[in-house]
Amino acid sequence: MDKKRLIIYPLLFLATVALATRGFRFFDSASLLYPYLITLGAFMILFVIAQIIKDNSIVDMFWGMGFVIGAISTLVFTSNPTLLSYVVTAFIFIWGMRLSIRLIKRNWGKPEDFRYANWRKEWGDRVVIIAFFRVFMVQALINFVVGSASYTVIAFNQFSFDSYLSIFVALGLLIALTGLFFEVVGDEQLRRHILKGEKKLMDKGLWSLTRHPNYFGEIMIWIGLYIVGISLLNSQISMIFYAILIISPLLMSLVMIKISTPLLEKHMSKYDGWETYIKQTPMIFPWGKKG
Repeated sequence: MDKKRLIIYPLLFLATVALATRGFRFFDSASLLYPYLITLGAFMILFVIAQIIKDNSIVDMFWGMGFVIGAISTLVFTSNPTLLSYVVTAFIFIWGMRLSIRLIKRNWGKPEDFRYANWRKEWGDRVVIIAFFRVFMVQALINFVVGSASYTVIAFNQFSFDSYLSIFVALGLLIALTGLFFEVVGDEQLRRHILKGEKKLMDKGLWSLTRHPNYFGEIMIWIGLYIVGISLLNSQISMIFYAILIISPLLMSLVMIKISTPLLEKHMSKYDGWETYIKQTPMIFPWGKKG
């Protein structure tokens, strides 16, 4: 492991602890410390399983379930959950379990994903220690940070139907549901396209509006859930802290746009008609620039 990462990893850990404890001020249920520790613990257990079966790519199947564990553990440690606490937890449960089950069904019984297999060769006899930090712990920290705004909503909201802030709850949930629609329908349209056995690009349905409707949907989900949290502004959570939590949808957007999309588009570019497709269809956002 190089010296640069020896500095970065402790800084990432400290930053996420600061987020979980609301600036190192609360080390109990008045913070997100318990969901944070449970999330880390779950990914550590997954790491042990991955080493036993020699397949680090199972971390991808666990991605959605990580949020489910974070949301449920937050709800368990919330002393006075409201209706909104249950609604947000249920939404994350449905989204996360659907994603993990879909990936498990798609990848179960198959060899380790080629990306992780290549890293295994590259890392050689250091694969275990490097995979622990670079694959499992980094993903655990990202998983928690992305979920942190929603966990804050679950734990600290004081939702009331007669509050003017309830309009943000309705707006945020509408955006999140729209995102879920794009993700679920986009995945199903692609699944049916693949079943036909046609070796060509999927450019029908939602895939004619955006080249990645599932990624667009995931971005909308976390933006929507963040907007829901604006209802927190009359509770014990300060505006400054919740403003910092905008890192949740921003980080997910960054991962989708800068990491996931380029990797997938490199694969998609091998199909006939790719150049025409990108000229006609925006990359992520349906209203975005084409090309």
